Amino acid sequence: MKHKSLFRLTLAGLSFAFLLGSCLRDECDTTRTFIRFDAIYKTPAECRVGIKAEAPRELRNPGKIYVFGQYLFINEKNEGIHVIDNQDASNPQNLAFWSIPGNVDIAIRGQYLYADQYVDLLTIDISDMQNPKEICRAEEAFQLFGFDPQLGYLVGYEQTEITENISCSDARFNRNWFIDGGDVLIMADVVNTAAETSGGNALAAAGIGGSYARFGLVDQYLYTIDNSTLSTWTVASGCPGKIESNPVGWNIETLFPWKNKLFIGSQTGVFIFDNSNPEHPVYENSFSHATGCDPVVCDDHFAYVTIHDGTTCNGTFNQLDIIDIEQMPAMSLAKTYPMKRPKGLSVTNDFLYLCDDGLKIYDKTNPLDLKLKSHSKGIDTYDVIALGAGQLLVIGADGFYQIDASNPEKPKELSKILVIR
Repeated sequence: MKHKSLFRLTLAGLSFAFLLGSCLRDECDTTRTFIRFDAIYKTPAECRVGIKAEAPRELRNPGKIYVFGQYLFINEKNEGIHVIDNQDASNPQNLAFWSIPGNVDIAIRGQYLYADQYVDLLTIDISDMQNPKEICRAEEAFQLFGFDPQLGYLVGYEQTEITENISCSDARFNRNWFIDGGDVLIMADVVNTAAETSGGNALAAAGIGGSYARFGLVDQYLYTIDNSTLSTWTVASGCPGKIESNPVGWNIETLFPWKNKLFIGSQTGVFIFDNSNPEHPVYENSFSHATGCDPVVCDDHFAYVTIHDGTTCNGTFNQLDIIDIEQMPAMSLAKTYPMKRPKGLSVTNDFLYLCDDGLKIYDKTNPLDLKLKSHSKGIDTYDVIALGAGQLLVIGADGFYQIDASNPEKPKELSKILVIR
């Protein structure tokens, strides 16, 4: 009888708790702000607008950086390229803006600049910096998000902020993202956390990109990546001729040529291709790491990989991985350093320059015992390129900086071009 009474009492208590919980859920709500992502489509004709030289523009949404002789090229995300004469690093001159809708990446060899434009690969003659000319176009060189026969190429998403009251009985309560009527909505704070490389007039043989580059030049060969594929092009005659494409893996993001290897960073690891035969790079090995966005650079002994969190990166880790590559193709994790939220990086013989909560400079004489020499805060950094004599080029959400790091303990700002909002 006691067991039976206890059962009835427990059942009654549970029923009361359920009713009470139901009442509480019916009465509670919260205000949440979401970002709605609306698909942006462009017809093939809209995607194939030619390059146009314009008057200099202010930086508003800077992307990747590229160095070519005395010139700097700063991408304005999906709009084109700022052309900067940097003969005097303390007083860079904004020469022009080249409008290339859909552009994110570039590489330069001799007088030719190679640029993506949505799905196409453009070749542009830049022998006259004030009058660039498109000389050829390889159509559908890259994969985008999709194609609709009626609407065209899916080229991106427009973000719209929405604030509304949500009841705790709503299926969306306590969810960071959901699909509503075909639209993707993500919590605003999650999106914000995720939003995120000679003097005179002589032109160098090839330029230098940052650690987020997706284009790489090795002699007369151009290598490009999209979300899943490594493509090899010959550029011996200027206009690229496609040799082959190799599937790599989904969510590949960065490309770093080093000697006879191609290091490809992805959200889940680093892929290495042997480039001894530059026309036919061959997969050699891969190294898996914690999920997160992943640029990679190398020296003779180690690869340096940053991993950071964010919705688009599908990860929660923030760290710098040091990978031993001395006995390639064998690789092993040598050490992991915790970081705040690291992004782009660059290395020289003795130093590691890292975009993490500003700009950090490490003595890497012993990469397994990095020594922090300085930490410059107050700038929102994204990528860095180390040039000779301690000169650094730094790009970030708030602008472009040139820094003299010849004394790594006391880096000095040479110049800056701030973003205008």
